[in-house]
Amino acid sequence: MNYAALHFHDLPLSCLLARDGTSPDQPAALLSTGEREKSHLVAVNLAARQLGIHPGLRTTRGLARCADLLLLDPDPATEKSAQAETLAFVETLVPDFELTTAETFLLDLSTMLMASVNDWTAQTIASASYLVLPLQIGLGSTPDLAHLASLCPHQPNPLSLNLADLALAKTFPLPHAHVLQLWGLQTLTDLAKLPRQGLAERLGSELAQLHDIAHGKRHRLLKLYRAKAHYRVTHSFEPPVDSHEPLLFMAKRLLQTLCNRLNHHQRATAELLLTLAFENGAAHARKLILSEPTLSPDVLLRSLHTHLDLVKAPAPMGGFHLELIPTLPRHAQHQLFQRGLKDPNEFADTLRRLSAIVGPGRLGIPHQLDSHRPDAIALSPITPDFQTPPVPEIHPVSHLPLKRQRPPIPINVASEKRGRYQYPLALLTGPHQGPIRKTRGPFPLSGSWWENGWKEAQWDIELDDSLLIQLSFLPPKKWNLTGIYG
Repeated sequence: MNYAALHFHDLPLSCLLARDGTSPDQPAALLSTGEREKSHLVAVNLAARQLGIHPGLRTTRGLARCADLLLLDPDPATEKSAQAETLAFVETLVPDFELTTAETFLLDLSTMLMASVNDWTAQTIASASYLVLPLQIGLGSTPDLAHLASLCPHQPNPLSLNLADLALAKTFPLPHAHVLQLWGLQTLTDLAKLPRQGLAERLGSELAQLHDIAHGKRHRLLKLYRAKAHYRVTHSFEPPVDSHEPLLFMAKRLLQTLCNRLNHHQRATAELLLTLAFENGAAHARKLILSEPTLSPDVLLRSLHTHLDLVKAPAPMGGFHLELIPTLPRHAQHQLFQRGLKDPNEFADTLRRLSAIVGPGRLGIPHQLDSHRPDAIALSPITPDFQTPPVPEIHPVSHLPLKRQRPPIPINVASEKRGRYQYPLALLTGPHQGPIRKTRGPFPLSGSWWENGWKEAQWDIELDDSLLIQLSFLPPKKWNLTGIYG
């Protein structure tokens, strides 16, 4: 048995009975839309069938056979909710299945690991007990036979398909049903005994196709169900809350559900989108980028907790919205025997806490820019592998080592203008003072004229004590001591 069909019998009626907690011994029927006096019965439960009540009867005839017949009106909202619950239940069994009808699901058992088909059937029925919906499981060597087996009423064993229990007129909407009744064909077994060629010539290809299904000669592919992938959830607080503890409590359970859904689709979380709605109409939205794709709800919750510690709520919180941005799981080994970081997400959480202390944009890996401006550096984001942009190769302009002053020391310099530049004569303030014995320069530097242009002139000077110093002049009249040679 390679295929299984899960059939939730009369779902529009059974979901209403489960919602109201109606006893199985209570005869019940689902009415068609319209006036009750003119309506008919769309579906009935087992207790009503035992009293001779069947779908299609007028409401008055049903009440005549059972005065205690419970009549229920259709509830589209409850039916839609029940369909969503059954769909979620089947998704926990296998990732790929066919949604044959709103009540029937087809599963391929050949891709599943199990001890035996009987054990899998018993475990499936037991795990579906929380739905409180009647479930029939049909097994077959082809998808269509499994589907037919699930439609057999009151089958004692899912492994035994009794085609004689399937009435042609009620189970299959055939175009020549009246002809079949005149021929005395009541069940699928009667149809299977006829010769296929004569059946196709007289009544068409539809009955020939049904004849092939009954004999197991038709093996089609499953039309796999693919729902629109979304990994988001919204929760509202009533009344609004003043702290983020209730949010974290609800987010822990909701993130577990979203991660399970991601796992079924073989995806992981790359980013977490958080939106907070406050009672005064304000909102807060933030995208939390994870350092490494993850499927762990605890990692997502820890990142969420770290961010909420930095949020100042302007009013009580009325609700929140969470959305996970999926990506393919990443598997990397940066070294032969170990990875770059044991837990990249914990490292990213530490970086977020440090950024909250030192301020935004002040945490990163410094690297030198490809510019002629002295000490032009920038901060690149810290990644788990600590990769930085390539550093340009800059050759030294002097054989003497230069001890730079960071930051440069502002000083007062006696100078005179010669042409376009100011020439230093003596250092008036700073750690080293006195007249200048020798000068070398100026060395004009400039750049970034297309943005905020900068200009600077550097001087190498020698004092009376043979001390070599580097000065910089920034127009119009600012002098800095930028370094000492030697």
